[in-house]
Amino acid sequence: MRAELFIAWRQLWHRKLLNSIAVLGVTLGVLTLIAITGIMRGFQTKFLDTVLQISPHVVMFDTTLGRPEPVVDRLLGGPSATRIVRQTSTDRQRRIVRPGETVRAIRALPGVVAAAPLVVGSAVASAGSKTVPVELRGIDPVQQELVTPLRRFVVVGAFDELGGAVDGAVLGYQLAELLGVGVGDSVGCVAGQGERVSLRVVALFDTGVAALDKGRIYVPTRLAQTVLGRPDVIDRIELRLAEPDDAPRVAAGLEARFGYDAESWQEANASMLGVFDQQNMITGLIIGAVLMVGGFGILSIQIMIVLEKRRDIALLKSVGYSSRNVLAVFLVEGGVVAVVGAALGAALGHAVLVAMRSIESASGMGYSKPSTFAIYERASVYLWAFGFAVGVGLLASLIPAWRASRVEPVDVLRGAS
Repeated sequence: MRAELFIAWRQLWHRKLLNSIAVLGVTLGVLTLIAITGIMRGFQTKFLDTVLQISPHVVMFDTTLGRPEPVVDRLLGGPSATRIVRQTSTDRQRRIVRPGETVRAIRALPGVVAAAPLVVGSAVASAGSKTVPVELRGIDPVQQELVTPLRRFVVVGAFDELGGAVDGAVLGYQLAELLGVGVGDSVGCVAGQGERVSLRVVALFDTGVAALDKGRIYVPTRLAQTVLGRPDVIDRIELRLAEPDDAPRVAAGLEARFGYDAESWQEANASMLGVFDQQNMITGLIIGAVLMVGGFGILSIQIMIVLEKRRDIALLKSVGYSSRNVLAVFLVEGGVVAVVGAALGAALGHAVLVAMRSIESASGMGYSKPSTFAIYERASVYLWAFGFAVGVGLLASLIPAWRASRVEPVDVLRGAS
């Protein structure tokens, strides 16, 4: 084997320019794989981490499932032949019936870490001459903190004061800037059917997600019910699970057991997750194409070397080298090119990711403020890129190596092709 290694090394050194080109092709493929994977997966991971931190894993709404039974059928005790001429809309408010008992039953389900009831509605916040439409959320601060931990995002004030204040409110940081208020100031709040109340700002939060920071207010449940004109109404229950990936199964179980519509975080973010799947597919195709180009570079250079070295191969076989020995020589050459190219590509890929970490990207994709690139860098990515590149290199060198091993010394010495 030492002789095969020596011959392979001599041929690599003798054709160092061509082999350097082949190494460059593999290097670019591995560099592209690591850099694109790190950037794309980094953003996806950041988005999912943010969603799982500030959003519940499952939400059960007050919308009942199934077709409602006609009032006439209920009065007559069963199905009847009835022609409804005119039906007026009802003023009955939708709500979750017996929310306290429902929350306790949900908390007892396997896999559920916490559950919190709340009421949510649209309102208008005002301060001076400024008015901003907002989403008003009435919560129990202690229970809600177990589902969607908000305390960690508070940048000014104290979240705990919301529990002891009758008129307390926690605002998004950007909403406070739009209204020109701070902690201790008062904000007017009114909805379509409720009362106009004055809220006292006790804390400001900054999640980094524009939709939340610009348009959400948290207040105690009773105060939200007063503003929204929905006394004693709970219209949704939010859940946190031990395993977020179990959210679709838990949501389906809630619908079957309680008869209300339930939505998992995967369903709520289905459009963005679909975009991620398409991005991953396109990225995989691009990376695969780049690595295949590198493999074709090795293939073409190896074939050219085999054609030029037919006489040398014939001499080797004349002095006793077997077809297996010749096959090993060219496989070693292809393997060395792939390993060197993959190692250089991995090193350059790491350097690119380190440089990208220090670059500040503009805000976008729902984030409210600029930040540095989120980079996904794992040892498994490097190992996968290295293994894939070496595999492509060995596969590309297999055909010329096989052709070299099939060279017959007699045919070459006779001058046959």
